Amino acid sequence: MNSQLATFHNGCRTCARAEPKPGRKPGLAVARLLWAAALLLPALGAEARVVLTSLHSFQVSTNGLDPLATLVQGKDGNLYGTTEVGGSNGGYGTVFKISAGGALTSLYSFTGGIDGAQPQAGLVEGSDGNLYGTTTLGGTNDFGTVFKISTDGVLTSLYSFTGGNDGAEPEAGLVQGTNGYLYGTTFSGGTQSQGTVFQISTNGALTSLYSFTALNDGANPLAGLVEASNGEFYGTTENGGSNNVGTVFQISTSGTLTSLYSFTGGNDGANPDAGLVQARDGYLYGTTEDGGTNYSGTVFRFSTSGVLTNVYSFSGGADGAYPEASLVQASDGTFYGTTLEGGTTGESSGGLGTVFQISTSGVVSNLYSFTLGNDGAYPQAGLVLGSDGNYYGTTYAGGAYDFESQGFGTVFRISTSGGFKSLYSFTGGDDGANPDAGLVEGSDGFFYGTTQSGGTNDAGTVFKISIGGTFSSLYSFTGTNDGAYPYAGLLQGSDGYFYGTTDSGGTYTNQDGDTFGTVFKISTNGTLTSLYSFTGGNDGAHPEAGLLLGSDGSFYGTTESGGEGGAGTVFRFSAGPAPPRFVSVTLTEGTLNLTWSTEAGGMYQLEYNSDLGASGWGNVESPFLATGATFSTSVPVVSGSQGFYRVALLP
Repeated sequence: MNSQLATFHNGCRTCARAEPKPGRKPGLAVARLLWAAALLLPALGAEARVVLTSLHSFQVSTNGLDPLATLVQGKDGNLYGTTEVGGSNGGYGTVFKISAGGALTSLYSFTGGIDGAQPQAGLVEGSDGNLYGTTTLGGTNDFGTVFKISTDGVLTSLYSFTGGNDGAEPEAGLVQGTNGYLYGTTFSGGTQSQGTVFQISTNGALTSLYSFTALNDGANPLAGLVEASNGEFYGTTENGGSNNVGTVFQISTSGTLTSLYSFTGGNDGANPDAGLVQARDGYLYGTTEDGGTNYSGTVFRFSTSGVLTNVYSFSGGADGAYPEASLVQASDGTFYGTTLEGGTTGESSGGLGTVFQISTSGVVSNLYSFTLGNDGAYPQAGLVLGSDGNYYGTTYAGGAYDFESQGFGTVFRISTSGGFKSLYSFTGGDDGANPDAGLVEGSDGFFYGTTQSGGTNDAGTVFKISIGGTFSSLYSFTGTNDGAYPYAGLLQGSDGYFYGTTDSGGTYTNQDGDTFGTVFKISTNGTLTSLYSFTGGNDGAHPEAGLLLGSDGSFYGTTESGGEGGAGTVFRFSAGPAPPRFVSVTLTEGTLNLTWSTEAGGMYQLEYNSDLGASGWGNVESPFLATGATFSTSVPVVSGSQGFYRVALLP
């Protein structure tokens, strides 16, 4: 005999009970109810889906305020960072440590005196296990310092810049050379007050390697240094040189500086602000956003011996304009990149962007010009090299839909030989609109990404796309409990899930109707779990940046605002399998059929008890290892008896 089943909720438990079929007497139905009842209790060993710890709320207090620089994870598993202001000594900034267990330690508060003030750059962990950094101000002459700090908070002020020959205001971070010394730059100071390059030992012996003169050698180095395979360091200056629009330089560990090139502001480019990258061929490559024959930017290459080749000057026409995203080198040694504007279409309005290839011999090929048609327009994010050797990217606009508003963006693939394929055009509907963040290739070979808007509720989406262009809209955010507007890209965890954040949405709404964002995970088949909703309180608000996967398996991130002082937070969360839930319970001819949710890789045990208030639950059959999203089993029941069933997720 069949019985209909209905589900009702009782606290945190989900119970299944038999209800009378239409036309049956209530008394008879109640008797049938004693045949069986199914109960789901919290899973053993996995009661919480995610544990989020607000590691610290930054505020005007002894712990600091405004962490500007990126965190660094030490070999001990802790995260280390700086705050520009705040602290216990007048608000001159701090160094802090956050343990994997969630304990934040304010390691040091700068006094604005000899020890320094306002550390803006990030820290670097030395080979000796200490952390090294700079302050832009403070020190004995208020021109900044270099400091060392141990993991337990013992700070040593290694050097105070004088503003003289040694330099002033070190804004860029340090890099440790293979010889164990630390190298850096100061934006100003030196013999001509135009900045310096310095070397400092781990015990504080500083050597001013070079003072820029604002002549042929350059002035005001903004970007950090890179150590090449030959042991020399290379960098750029924003200004100076023979035409006062920047230089590329090489400097040895002994301080011999060679000004490799002075940009003219003409065909070769102007004002190289970004850092350099060394290619497999040993050359260093970089870009200038300005300059070139048509003031639309350049790509350049130079040898470690100082021979610079102006690889290409963008014309602002068919070849492109303004290369903003980073270059990527393919396995064949060729570089690939995009320009935000330019191309063969839409030239009257500045062009719609391009994909280009630059060979190591200096041959530039315009692989594709976007048309604002099905192919897209304005590629803002950088390219990603797929495991198949092709490049994948997105355009913010264009596509096959809604030309009046310039379209909703595309996903595209381009081969190293220039074969272009528009894999998908966003419609602005359920599939999403205007992908801004870059793609990430999953371990399954698919590419995953987000759109910041569109979807069924116009709150953004998560999507995946195959290398052949098969598109799946995995999830549409509702703008409610699950979140809204995923600005940052995704990160794949060791469990195979993708993790991300939304800027708004979540379960918490304040009295003004504001929401504060979420952390989520999503499976490769589109099952999204909202792991945490920010409250706008001590835990933070509006996580716009991406996540970091720590060596401990936990995820770390920041919120733009919120926290006790409203100045943002650092948080950590660890995610585990979701607790199982019954999704189907039916009773047929004395057999109870149970189906519950699972996560692949989880070990589950069905348990039974005849008395809900008694201890000593017994196992029903043996534990099993889940391989899919659900599992089903059937158990016999005895007429006239009652029983309770639960599923345990084993540790």
